[in-house]
Amino acid sequence: MRVALVAMVLAAVGAAQQHAFAHGPLVHHADVGANNYGELRTSAEFQPGSLYADRRLIKVSEQVRARWMSLDSILALRQAGVRFMDITDAQDLHTSSVTGYESTLPLELSQGAAVNKTIDLLSTDLYGLVLEPFTAFHNRYYDSENGRKSSKWLQAQIEEMVQTAKANVTVSSVEHKFKQPSVVARIAGQSDEVVVVSAHQDSVNMWLPWFGRASGADDDGSGTVTILEALRVLLEAGFAPRRTVELHWYAGEEGGLLGSQDIAKQYKDAGRKVVANLHFDMTGFWVRSEPEVIGLVADRTDPETRDLVKKLARAYTRLETREFECGYGCSDHASWNQAGFRSAMAFESDQLEANTHIHSPEDTVATLDFTHMLEFSKLAVAFAYEVGNAKTH
Repeated sequence: MRVALVAMVLAAVGAAQQHAFAHGPLVHHADVGANNYGELRTSAEFQPGSLYADRRLIKVSEQVRARWMSLDSILALRQAGVRFMDITDAQDLHTSSVTGYESTLPLELSQGAAVNKTIDLLSTDLYGLVLEPFTAFHNRYYDSENGRKSSKWLQAQIEEMVQTAKANVTVSSVEHKFKQPSVVARIAGQSDEVVVVSAHQDSVNMWLPWFGRASGADDDGSGTVTILEALRVLLEAGFAPRRTVELHWYAGEEGGLLGSQDIAKQYKDAGRKVVANLHFDMTGFWVRSEPEVIGLVADRTDPETRDLVKKLARAYTRLETREFECGYGCSDHASWNQAGFRSAMAFESDQLEANTHIHSPEDTVATLDFTHMLEFSKLAVAFAYEVGNAKTH
């Protein structure tokens, strides 16, 4: 049924593109979220870059062949709720999922004392302090000056945190073919194996991504500060892992997992030994009439990593986990999975579509539950300790 639905949407894309040629892009002006639509439309900061000057190779399912699509066709997919991966610059990643490296995960938890001491340092204070200015960017569209500036702002906050802690941690940006760079904080270990904890930093408006208002508090400002707070307490605790631990803030997730595919491809091509990735995309919203849980994506993830995350949640958080299916191209964990590395994704609930505010001006800090988010920071800390200090090859 899913394949049939995707086929129907793809068939409709041609009609949507014809509409765009005749009437302009598919825009609902009421959803743009700007006081002066005309001024924003002509402002240099809100102009899209050159990424879509040529058609892009878009894949919407393992069962449907990738198609070359224009920007208007891609917009039509997004507005129809079809998740996708833009594989234009990472086609090799989709030909083989073999890495030649088999990682080991801890069979038993062994870092309890250190984890508990560190999670006692966690606070919700940073969430608001970072999210208020981060969501004040009109949007964080990945192929725009706004996206570039928001990424540089985020990198500056991470660098200041590292400098304040006087930690031996390197912070770097990863440039892409679009304007927004990804950001990587690297805590060097004693081995050449790498543990990755991640979130994505970009935000888009559903109807006109490059100048529509998209505050992106939950999607994925919440994941961004979830792992940033985890980094803060790891630094305060003097975390010195056996394996190298990296925290990644990806650019271009909303464009089809662009930044994470670039990085996963770079690591695979370089023969990097990625032990596992735990990704956090949306951690701040849940329906109060439903049980408060940690959602775990069941599809396109590694079952052993999911089992480990369940153990970590039971041991170090107050929440149970519930699995659910997220679909193709759901978020950046899929890039690591496609590359042949272990990956898992933690989500704010087991209801993928519960937060109806995302991709709009309504995705604000006021909709978030910081105490709920704190459980995900605990999970990130626990993953860093337990996987980062597991027995190495």
